[in-house]
Parts: sequence; C-alpha cells; structure tokens
Amino acid sequence: MNILAFGEVMLRYTVNDHKMLEQTDEMTVTTVGTGVNLLSSLAHFGYETSILTVLPDNPIGKKAAADLRKLGISDRKIIYQEHNIGSFFVELGFGPRPQRVTYQDRLSSAFSKSKVEDYDFEKALTGVDIVHICGIALSLTDQTRKAAKKLAQVAQARNKIVCFDFNYRISLNSDIDHETMKKRYQEILPYVDIVFGSKRDLTDLLDYQIDDETELYKKFCVEYQINFFAGSRRSIVDGEKYFEGFLFHHDKIYRSSKHKLNIIDRIGSGDAFASGIICGLLEKWTFEDILEFAVANSVLAQASMNDTPIFTKEDVFGYIDSDGSNDLIR
Repeated sequence: MNILAFGEVMLRYTVNDHKMLEQTDEMTVTTVGTGVNLLSSLAHFGYETSILTVLPDNPIGKKAAADLRKLGISDRKIIYQEHNIGSFFVELGFGPRPQRVTYQDRLSSAFSKSKVEDYDFEKALTGVDIVHICGIALSLTDQTRKAAKKLAQVAQARNKIVCFDFNYRISLNSDIDHETMKKRYQEILPYVDIVFGSKRDLTDLLDYQIDDETELYKKFCVEYQINFFAGSRRSIVDGEKYFEGFLFHHDKIYRSSKHKLNIIDRIGSGDAFASGIICGLLEKWTFEDILEFAVANSVLAQASMNDTPIFTKEDVFGYIDSDGSNDLIR
C-alpha cells in the first residue's frame, strides 16, 4: 500500500531542558506537520509513503526535505517555490506548567502561498492507494482550501481511499466566522471515506444537536457517507492522565480500554492515533485490536520527544503485550 499525505510541513523549535522560551539561548530544530507525523509512523510500520506539499526553494526547504527522507517519507512529489516555511516554538510542560506552542506567521509560508494550479493532482495520485488530507489546510488560505478540496475530488474519482482529519484550530480562525468554517468542512466531507475527529467537531463546528453519541455519529456518517469515524479522548482519574480511542462503523461504536499516560511531549498524539487506525484497517484486524494498537502507538508517542512517531509494529505490540510494564529492552 502506498499512502500520500497533503499538508503543511513546518519547522519546530523546541526549547531545551524544560526551560521557558525567555530563559533559553538554545533550541532543537525538527521538521514536523500533521502529514509528516502520520507518514513517519506509517513508514515505520512498513508502508510506502510520500507527501504532496510546497517547500521554499532554498536551503531551508532542502533541509526539510532531507529530514523527511530520514523519516522514510518520499520527497519526490514536493514542489519548491517561494522563500518561507511555517514554524513554531515549543516550551515543554512540567508539573503544573502546561506545554505551550507559539506559532510564527504561517500565512507567509510557501505552502500557504501555493495555488491550486501549482499541483498536478493526477500525477501525484499515480500509484497511490490512500490519501490523507489535514483539515488545517481549510484554515490557512483560500488557495490551500481549494487545493485540499480539489485533491479530495480527484482522489475519490480515481477510487482512492480518502482520509480527512478535522484538526480544527480556533487560533487559526479568529477572523473567520462560524458559518464560513462550517461550510468549508461541509464542502470536503462528501469526498471522504475515513474521518478523524471528535464529538465536539460535530456539535460545535457542524452544529449537530444530538446528545446520544451513537445517533450523533450515525447521522454524520449517513449524511456524508463516511465509512469510518475515529477519534481519541483524554481523562483524569485520581489525578492520573489516561488516553483512549473510539471507532464508529456501521451504526456501532467500538471503544478501546483506557491507557495511563506518562507524557514527555503530547504534540502529534492525534497523528499517532490516526496512523495506528489506518494501519489496522489496512491489515484488516478486528476493530478492538485496531483501537488497542492505535492507542498504544499514541501513548508511546507521548512518552517520547518530538511530533513524529518512529515506532515499529513490533514496538507497539511489545508495549501491548507487556501491558506497559517493560522498562528495559536488551
């Protein structure tokens, strides 16, 4: 199976040693993004992966492409133009201090400035079985939104499996009214087979007024002919943090068990969960096994640094089989 992701590639600047940004003169730079994170995980699971994006035509873009190759992601479909790349700073949380993300001007990035005409979607889809589109593309510019929708349309017409992640960010939409954002999501959903999101995405963004989760997910999937709807959630029990997931298919909700979290870096946890779901569906595992695998992959990702999961199937199965109790591998 060959998996293609469409979305923004970004540089992440992580403040070292759990310091705050104001305290440091040193940072670690990594190449990340929703598509990058998802593809990195799937590449480590053994799948062929490639990314369709735009990077600056300068050493910054070449550095990002080199990082993608190291993660096992093909860079052959990348377009190089413009001069800037999106970036953000991360201050790691500790104890009562939460992790904090501060974004740079993303609308000036090469990806945000790209136009629909820049992409050859037919060529990009050659040999591809699954396409993943990040919902953040709907929030950046009119051109990234149009490109995401066009790719979904072409992919569906070519009988590709289309995955879509809501990834709705209030911080990116402060100047866009609710009805406009709702319409943008409604326009792309008819071309999608697998959706990653949450109950809040359906109630707060799409304005569904249904309390019962089963009926809510059923109405959503029927209205847009969605085959699978999956998502994750967090909870706190007796002061401990837990992570779990759900998968809705054919009028039924499947749920994972709750897994205790030991968080080093929680960014990218949803991408790790999504890659686990995609892997399980491709392998045709039971829905229960798919969820346990996806949650385990995310738990492991949150117990490691950086956005991009780099665990193999064996790593994830090892965690599941040991129930998280194995603290030494020789």
